[in-house]
Amino acid sequence: MSTNRTTLGDCPNCGGTITRAYLLIEYESAGQPAKFAECPNCRDVVHPSGE
Repeated sequence: MSTNRTTLGDCPNCGGTITRAYLLIEYESAGQPAKFAECPNCRDVVHPSGE
């Protein structure tokens, strides 16, 4: 699991970088880890890409 990484990934809407500071929730879906985070650029709540 990537709990020590500071970058969660990129916003699928605007391409901005999302860091762990913007993590809203971390959960499992179908046995796989998943996350919701707020994008600091566009302020949308998204699944960060590039994990």
